[in-house]
Amino acid sequence: MRRRTVKKKRSKSKRIMSQKRKTVPTNIPLKKSKQTNIKFCMISYQGNADFAKLTKKVLKKEWGYSCKIFWGYKIDGDKYTHTNVIFEGIKDKMLSFMKNHNGPIYYIEDDIRFTEDPLKIPKKDVVWSVYRRGNLGKKRIVDGCRGGCDIKPNKHPHEVITGSQAIYFSKKAVQALYKHMNERKRSIQIDSYFSEFIRKHPKLTFRQMLPSMGYEETHESLIDQFRDLQKK
Repeated sequence: MRRRTVKKKRSKSKRIMSQKRKTVPTNIPLKKSKQTNIKFCMISYQGNADFAKLTKKVLKKEWGYSCKIFWGYKIDGDKYTHTNVIFEGIKDKMLSFMKNHNGPIYYIEDDIRFTEDPLKIPKKDVVWSVYRRGNLGKKRIVDGCRGGCDIKPNKHPHEVITGSQAIYFSKKAVQALYKHMNERKRSIQIDSYFSEFIRKHPKLTFRQMLPSMGYEETHESLIDQFRDLQKK
């Protein structure tokens, strides 16, 4: 009888240790933000209208949030390439609306699918909620959970977050973004640009959510034909 008791205790101990090892660090709050006047803004282009409208419908059905779609540009291999097309679309079609809204903006891309309520975010100026990989290095390391969420910071020149499927900007951050984006002389890939913007504005509070709060829904992408769009 004693041997069986010892065996049971050992088995229970192994299960507890196994559960601890499987625990994934997270900095996602338990409750959603109480902030108001947040506007969801989606960038897309007319050739992808059906998919963008489906994403808008899913956001409303699953989470109860409406969004406004802005029709940017299509890659033509000349003026608009996979490198600059989203940057130019946001700058020309969306940026003024973001500023004039005079409140927080939740930027989303047309393939976003959230796995958590988009507003389960902390009160920060910028919250990068959905992405593929990467981080902004030691100066902007992931916070909000013990031990830096066990994240190894990227080193220069790789201090970028890849994938800008969803990012929240406070009113203060939107004003800074408007100025910074208009002053930038050359357009670049949008996730590299947003990474640069955050690094160059240390006074803006920031959090990268862990894990990513969503994924890219598989579809035919003109931004990068070789990208493997898989659910996380």
